[in-house]
Amino acid sequence: MFSQAVIFLAALLAIAAAKPEPPVYKVPEPTYGTPVSTYGTPTEEPKYGVKVPVYGEDVAPPKYKYAYHVQDHEKDLDFGHKEERDGYETMGEYWVLLPDGRTMIVTYKANKHGYQPVIKFLEPKATNGY
Repeated sequence: MFSQAVIFLAALLAIAAAKPEPPVYKVPEPTYGTPVSTYGTPTEEPKYGVKVPVYGEDVAPPKYKYAYHVQDHEKDLDFGHKEERDGYETMGEYWVLLPDGRTMIVTYKANKHGYQPVIKFLEPKATNGY
């Protein structure tokens, strides 16, 4: 019995002595140097692309017109947008069918005085079981 206790203690000491030390983690050394600016000082005029027009310069004013309309009766979708621009004044309208059956219509004008919307709601023509 004494010899078994001695063997047990010896085995326990061997296990404790064989326990490895926990690893020590160090912060890695940086593998890159300090960033260096290779672009130089900025200039007023870009060296690429087309010059951006400024109000009052001799540039042709923008002019366009577009519209789209999406309507799906099975999914109760109805929305769209139409807009036209001549010079620096834009006019248009967009609409959407709301979940409660009303249609919201926003008619707007945008110019040097800002964005000027007029919002109205149309009641549903017929209820479809909302």
